[in-house]
Amino acid sequence: MSLSCPKCQAEMRTYERNGIHVDQCTECRGVYLDRGELEHLIAAESQWSAQQSQAPARSAPPEPSYPQPSYQQGGYGKPPKKRKNFLEELFD
Repeated sequence: MSLSCPKCQAEMRTYERNGIHVDQCTECRGVYLDRGELEHLIAAESQWSAQQSQAPARSAPPEPSYPQPSYQQGGYGKPPKKRKNFLEELFD
C-alpha cells in the first residue's frame, strides 16, 4: 500500500536516512515525517552540531610568499566546498 501526498494526492516514496523515516512526494517534492520523527531530527542535529564543535581546529597553512590564483580571480580549481550541516546531509 503506497501513501498519497496530502497536498497533491500523488504517490509518496518512503526512505530512511540516519535512522529517520522520511516520506517524500514524487510530484510536489513535499517532505512529510511520521510522528516522533521531527524530535529524532532535532536530537540528531543537536548531536551532530556538538560533534562538529568538538572537532579539533585545523591549523592554517603557512602564508605563501607569492599570490596564489584563486577561484574568485579566475584562476584554476574549484570553489571551496561549504561544509554541510546535518539536515543538508540528510536531504542530499
